[in-house]
Amino acid sequence: MNRFVLAAILVLLTGCYFSDAALAQVPDTLSQGTDVFEYFQRPGPEGNRLRIIQSDSIRLKVNRQAEQNRFSQKKMQGFRVRIFFDNKQTARTESETIAMSFMAMYPHTAVYRIYENPYFKVTVGDFRTRSEAMRFMMEVRKTYPQAFITREAIAYPPL
Repeated sequence: MNRFVLAAILVLLTGCYFSDAALAQVPDTLSQGTDVFEYFQRPGPEGNRLRIIQSDSIRLKVNRQAEQNRFSQKKMQGFRVRIFFDNKQTARTESETIAMSFMAMYPHTAVYRIYENPYFKVTVGDFRTRSEAMRFMMEVRKTYPQAFITREAIAYPPL
């Protein structure tokens, strides 16, 4: 019993330590209101540049769509990996423990802990395609063998 309590405390402490790193993300170019074509033409980390040749109407339409996305709900249809799904009496504490342990192991992956009557669910990641979610699920199944893919409204992943 003491080992379990000690392990739970250790997981909570490491989760708190790594939570700041998980919250620090690279800012999305759409939220900054910059022209995406200008962003890609800036020098890269090694001084390399990308030259884009296209019609002005394409630039106008892409930037208009980016502006609409900036003011939208910031959601799109995508995929997540569900690592926990239960309705036992201990499901709430189990979901908290699983969410914290996952954050400690994968600090750069978003974790969503939700309650939909009568189930507690822990879902992770924001994936645009099923293949991205499948790749991540195969990695996660080593630790969470019951993991499966769900289709949900996800936050726009940074480009």
